[in-house]
Amino acid sequence: MRTALAAAISWVVQLFTRDRKKGRKRLLVHEILSIQVLSAGLIGALAIASLYWGGQWVLQDNYGRWALQWTDELNELGSPLYLASSGEDLFQLESFVSRYPEIDRVAYFDSTGVAMFSVGTEDGIESVANLSKSALQDAIAVVGSDQPYLMSTGILDPQRFKILAPVWKESIPEEALFDFDPTAVEQNTKTKLLGFVSINLDFVLFHDRLLANIKGAIFVLLALLIAFAFYGRRALRNALSSISNLQKPIEELAKGNLSVKFEPAEHHEIAEIVKALETTASALSDRDAELLKLANHDSLTGLFNRRRFLEELRHEIKSVKQTRHESALFFIDLDQFKYINDACGHPAGDRLIRKVADELLRSVGPEDTVARFGGDEFIILVRRTDLAGAQAVAETILTNMRQMAHIEDERVFHVHCSIGMTMLSGDDLHHDDLINQADIACREAKSGGRNRLHVFKQSADAEQQASADLGWMNRLRKAVDNDGFELRFQPINCINTGKTMHHEVLIRLRNDDGKIVLPDAFLPSAVRFGLMSEIDFWVIRNVARAWARESTSDNHLRLAINLSANAFENDNLATYIEETFKTYDVPPSSIIIELTESLAIRRPLHVDQQITALRALGCQFALDDFGTGYSSFSYLQKLHFDFIKIDGAFVRDLPDNPVDQKMIKLIAEIGREAGMKTVAEYVRNAETIELLAELGVDLAQGFYVGRPAKRPKDTPTPISLTARRKKLTRRELSPIR
Repeated sequence: MRTALAAAISWVVQLFTRDRKKGRKRLLVHEILSIQVLSAGLIGALAIASLYWGGQWVLQDNYGRWALQWTDELNELGSPLYLASSGEDLFQLESFVSRYPEIDRVAYFDSTGVAMFSVGTEDGIESVANLSKSALQDAIAVVGSDQPYLMSTGILDPQRFKILAPVWKESIPEEALFDFDPTAVEQNTKTKLLGFVSINLDFVLFHDRLLANIKGAIFVLLALLIAFAFYGRRALRNALSSISNLQKPIEELAKGNLSVKFEPAEHHEIAEIVKALETTASALSDRDAELLKLANHDSLTGLFNRRRFLEELRHEIKSVKQTRHESALFFIDLDQFKYINDACGHPAGDRLIRKVADELLRSVGPEDTVARFGGDEFIILVRRTDLAGAQAVAETILTNMRQMAHIEDERVFHVHCSIGMTMLSGDDLHHDDLINQADIACREAKSGGRNRLHVFKQSADAEQQASADLGWMNRLRKAVDNDGFELRFQPINCINTGKTMHHEVLIRLRNDDGKIVLPDAFLPSAVRFGLMSEIDFWVIRNVARAWARESTSDNHLRLAINLSANAFENDNLATYIEETFKTYDVPPSSIIIELTESLAIRRPLHVDQQITALRALGCQFALDDFGTGYSSFSYLQKLHFDFIKIDGAFVRDLPDNPVDQKMIKLIAEIGREAGMKTVAEYVRNAETIELLAELGVDLAQGFYVGRPAKRPKDTPTPISLTARRKKLTRRELSPIR
């Protein structure tokens, strides 16, 4: 019994500690089953212990009561001491003892404690010891008492009892019979001790039988407990199977497998959990599908975005290398899209972009991939086609785009596109190179008159240009990250006074060999590789530092900075300028921002908002390169600028070109009427500056006025004759007679 109980406890302990030894968290099902088994074991152990020890106690108590009942038989058993001895009495006594198996021996002693004879023992009277002196005294002491016997049991053997009783007779003298007084019975009674009778009772046989029955009952109970434990374990496992069945699906769900299936549960609580998990998995699946769509598709058109298209292109490159077929890559740029976007606003531009996307999808095959590359640029992968087939697809796109009309605000717009194409063939293919080739071909198509197709052809010049572009990109990236640019300051002086009014900030790039590179050499590459906005922000930051370093209370330093259209496409431009000026304590009124004429005339709404915000800060604005390409005096009257910078093309040969003189004079007059100061660039000699003074131009800039320097310096210029005349006293000079 103890071995089975110890084994059960050991199994439970192992069940509890198995997962811990393996470094894993405990399983709920195992823990519930373990608690059930442990509870059953403890309850069973308590029941068995109670049955065993309780049975022992009950038996012992019954043995004592049984032994006490034998005291009632002492008179009969003691008869051989006071009756006449006869063989018949002994035979009856032996027969009486044999009927009761609990009687081990009946022994008789005389009044002195000497053993006389015994019944029930095989060794006879020799095995019976005489009564000890103390036992004799104790037995004599109980004569005539309420309990005229002595009963004892062994501590180590509680199933054995020994009863020792004195046998005596009481008599009344003859003389007292005639004068009998009931009240004086004890005084008149004479007691004579006849001997002693000893009864040894042994209940071991009964105890063993009953204990065997108890043990049998215990084993039956233990078997029932074990059966109950296994049945309860099985029942609990079946009841908790719905929880166990959730383990693997939840693990799969945690791994991202949202298509996992949950087994239906019979219990209401688990069924609700399963329902909640299925709802969660469905919601996560829908969310992942939406996120995947957002990650792979353009939000405006629904076409693949650049990232997803690059995956498709890489896969097609691998397929081309394996199967040796050809495919084509189109780079498409819309012609004059910015005019429509600026004229009708961004919502109109978005509607047009969606319409173009639908038209491109209809123009290609179902296996071809159309993606929006950014802004008004699209890219198409035409699979498994040769050069002639690709050209036919491109012509279909051009034809469909020419026939497409977009109506906005009762105005009809016809949007054309330029297509650059490169072929995917051979082994030496890389997605960046292919996109660059298609982009170069698209620029060739635009420079060749737009609304046409140009096929990229690899040549030594093209390779050299691509290598040069890549070199410029790396150098510009390094210069932006490591402050590799430098600033130069060129003075702009008042023509009438010769005084320096402000300085234009020019950017330079320090080459690896230490030579200075002019912006005309690297800015086109910066625009092409999308670095122009970062360069603009670098200029803003470093101009603020220069002003904080060079400004004093005496020089009243004012600086003019050139910002490209890319800077104004950043919605944070005004905020960045404000925060930067606050950092370096630059008053915005000391900064003049120069914009090109093309951006000023065609500026969209968000650019106008940026200019308004910067004007609110206190910045002034100059219209740069006025007179090139967009010369329109009607626009000039509508624009609100502080300075007009006349393009150097009108100033370079001014003394020898009467047309340029008339143009500059007209610009100066209109600027004066509009309250704008005029600035002439590329002033190279005194003759030009004198002529500008006569034409009414206010400020001059050029090598004659001052060359770009590392620090802003006031460089006065000689005052022209016209200016000198203006500075003469106003008194009338009398003619010489």
